[in-house]
Amino acid sequence: MGLDVYGYRDVAITYDEDDYDFIVSVIDDNWKYKVENLSYGDKYIGEKVDASVSYGYGMHNRFREELIRIIGRNDLIVNDRIDWDKLCADNTIPFYELINFADNEGCLDYKISEKLYDEFLEWKDIAITYCGDNLRLKGYYLDWLEIFKYTRDNGVVVFK
Repeated sequence: MGLDVYGYRDVAITYDEDDYDFIVSVIDDNWKYKVENLSYGDKYIGEKVDASVSYGYGMHNRFREELIRIIGRNDLIVNDRIDWDKLCADNTIPFYELINFADNEGCLDYKISEKLYDEFLEWKDIAITYCGDNLRLKGYYLDWLEIFKYTRDNGVVVFK
């Protein structure tokens, strides 16, 4: 099992009980602001974008830790794990909306996609240098950049 992330653009609510692409949700009520531009709990259809992210849950945790290292916030890593209390106390760090999000289900609306796209683009050169010869990590970084690129205009990122 693992995390599969898809993007949709040009999304719209559908009332067809059987024909929909995703239901707007988050698994923590504190994250509802991440879908505030959508109708919570409703079914949507959209055009699937030509970008996705797919890997094991454990790899997603490692990826989030690497994002923290890329931005130089090693103080948020304790015993090679994210210190969630410290992280939540500083919600202004780059990539926060992705790092502090579920690794199994939920949605991010276009507003969050736009913010994350801008951050992934801003940190791209530093991230590529940081990744060095680690082509897998570099590929994951570029996959996230791509999915946010396609979903930042009336789009949605869906974690399954």
